[in-house]
Amino acid sequence: MTLIRRLCSRLWPKGLTGQIVLVALAGLVLIQLLSIQIYRSDREEALGYVNSRNAMQRIISVVRLLTLSPPSLYHEILKASRSETLLLRLSDEPLQPDNRSPRFEKLVRAKLDYPPQLAVEISAELKQEFQRSQAWRHHNRMMKDRSGMPPPQDMRLYGSIQLPNGNWLQFSSLVDKESASWSWQTTLNLLLVASLVIGLMIWLFRRATLPLKQLAANADRLGRGEDIEPLREAGPTEIRESIQAFNRMHTRLARFVQDRTRMLAAISHDLRTPITSLRLRSEFLADGEDKERFQQTLQQMEQMLAATLSFAREEGQQEATRELDLVSLLESLCDDYADTGQPVTCLAEGKQVYACRANTLRRVLQNLIGNAIKYAGGAEVSLERTDAELLIRVCDNGPGIDPSQLEEVFKPFVRLDEARNTESGSVGLGLAIARTLVHQHGGELTLHNRAEGGLEARIRLPL
Repeated sequence: MTLIRRLCSRLWPKGLTGQIVLVALAGLVLIQLLSIQIYRSDREEALGYVNSRNAMQRIISVVRLLTLSPPSLYHEILKASRSETLLLRLSDEPLQPDNRSPRFEKLVRAKLDYPPQLAVEISAELKQEFQRSQAWRHHNRMMKDRSGMPPPQDMRLYGSIQLPNGNWLQFSSLVDKESASWSWQTTLNLLLVASLVIGLMIWLFRRATLPLKQLAANADRLGRGEDIEPLREAGPTEIRESIQAFNRMHTRLARFVQDRTRMLAAISHDLRTPITSLRLRSEFLADGEDKERFQQTLQQMEQMLAATLSFAREEGQQEATRELDLVSLLESLCDDYADTGQPVTCLAEGKQVYACRANTLRRVLQNLIGNAIKYAGGAEVSLERTDAELLIRVCDNGPGIDPSQLEEVFKPFVRLDEARNTESGSVGLGLAIARTLVHQHGGELTLHNRAEGGLEARIRLPL
């Protein structure tokens, strides 16, 4: 059962067009098979009825000939009247059919103008009904008497007609031998119709689902923080409505981000005036510890505002996405640090082209490598590729971070005094900005304590 499920899972199309076409093809084949079966059944029934009427006309003609001819000619008349589908013989007793057919009996009496004292016993039955009747063994005897061969399997009409001389004309009517209804022409026609229908459906569904593919691509680009153009509203009604909703969502998101960035920049800018006023007033305070602490606090506030303004400006500037060799980017960064005497090692090799915003990603890596150098004295940078993502690691051999604080450090203005003591100029926005920039690429930035000691920053970028 598990093997069958795996096989079906592999053969089942993954795309919407393939699944719909496969279901439609299965339905088409089923309908064709049912139609052919219904046609065969109706044709067989119609042929049986026509053969029965023709056989009845011949039986009437044979009865007239036997009535008007001397007994010496009976054998020749029966011999000349028999056929592959009509068995005739004279007997002293009737067949006595189980289910008699008044319609055929009335027809025969009307055609022959038969008197009431002469019996007419006729039954028109399907094969299955006849094989269950008592007359089946009489029919077998008639066939064996004629050729010694077993009887055919399609009986339609049988019975007996009493002649004026007291004898009975026994008859059994068979269905004509038919060629197989399923032939290579039928198969060819079925394949031709299926090919035409499948071709038309593939064209229609590809045309209908093309806007969906464009919608998925733009949604992915939007999730990576790229600047996209509104989609053209095309396709079926449901798809057009989905595109309209996506375009509205994109417009609202862009407006929300712009409003938030402008508000953040405005607040940061407006706060500079009262801070500057406070700094001027602090100059008139008497020298001492209180004045020094007051000025340090103002300096920290200015640094925080400067960092916030810088972040707001960069948020408002959308860098274009382009293909970049990440290995070259990592090597150039590490070489830059090595040229200044910093112990930074790059373990990335080969070539790994990735569509990203180069300056943005460079800023993220500079922040992580700079933190590793500042708090651990060195860094080791590596790059790995899997089927679903690219993994960039920035590792150090420092003291690490308390596991309960691994997520806290990504919050704005959070600084760890013990594990990562912040030097002057740091306000706790670096990791928050770095994670935001990675999120704009559709990736994720996390921190992990290494088992051998130190901290590891992981950047996961989706392929």
